[in-house]
Amino acid sequence: MKHLHWVAPDLLLPADEMRNVASGLVLPYLAKILARSQQSIMEAQSLERLVCRRFNTQSVAPIRAQSDGLDVRDGFWLCADPVHLQLQQSQVNLLANMSCTAEEASAVCHSLNEYFAQDGLSFFAPLSRRWYVRASQSSEVSLTSLRTANGRDVKPYQPQGRDALRWKRVMNEVQMLLHTHPVNVAREVKGLLPINSLWLWGAGVTGPLQTDIEIVGGGEEVSAALACVAMATSATTLQEMLTGQSKEGLWVTTALNDAWQQGDLYGWREHMEYVERDVAMPIWNALCDGRLQSVSIEVPMESGNRRFELDRLGVWRLWRQRKPLESYCVASCVMGGN
Repeated sequence: MKHLHWVAPDLLLPADEMRNVASGLVLPYLAKILARSQQSIMEAQSLERLVCRRFNTQSVAPIRAQSDGLDVRDGFWLCADPVHLQLQQSQVNLLANMSCTAEEASAVCHSLNEYFAQDGLSFFAPLSRRWYVRASQSSEVSLTSLRTANGRDVKPYQPQGRDALRWKRVMNEVQMLLHTHPVNVAREVKGLLPINSLWLWGAGVTGPLQTDIEIVGGGEEVSAALACVAMATSATTLQEMLTGQSKEGLWVTTALNDAWQQGDLYGWREHMEYVERDVAMPIWNALCDGRLQSVSIEVPMESGNRRFELDRLGVWRLWRQRKPLESYCVASCVMGGN
């Protein structure tokens, strides 16, 4: 393989957190890769934006909707995923990955379509956790991805841009409609959290994809959707990707991010051991034996993304000693920014 792009949110944490959480972890392959890489601090970007950039697009919604079987040739599309907003004293926390039945999704979308028909909005729920809204007209609006907002107070992540007020109104009216919806009444009787809001994100119109990426893996949904629409090959394991004939590959690791967002420190440590064994070690070995020419690692961080680049020549920078993981976080926390 000529080049591997590896995107790994929360591979690095804020320095103080990393010092405590990663204490005692033995990660020799990851440590060697980071130590011998060329390092840089980039503009803070979300995982979704980084992945979309590899396919020359900025809009998740039409790509994901197309991969879910919807016709996206017309209209302005947004992901409208079902969530639960949880009021906690002075903040409202978002809980994503809400499970619901196909019947529940259909009933809610039917009500939404009746209510918003005069606004030119149409709602679709091809999968229980992946819903969409199509608008008849385009908007200038900036929206935060569901992954970024998940588990956090939603107040700092409200729509921005010229048409932000319109979508704030839509979100508020959706919440009012869902508050007393029969589906939620039934869910609460069963002891289930109600679907009391939809999170809008990934807005845009469909367009052609352009990429050198030939193979994609890691199981992350946006990169999988892009691979589907771009007709790139999917890999089950990184080892499979590195032993194939593809020249450019994309591997996305999200388990660390999932564990960190849930406050699961033990889970984060467990997944770091997986990263060492099933990602870092295969990358190092492939660089050493010539199956891989170079790798770039992008670590999305709020304070500024960290980027590490290593090629076969860099493997032999033996004078670069391995360092604790927190040493890679200090500079980004001080120098980074939006």
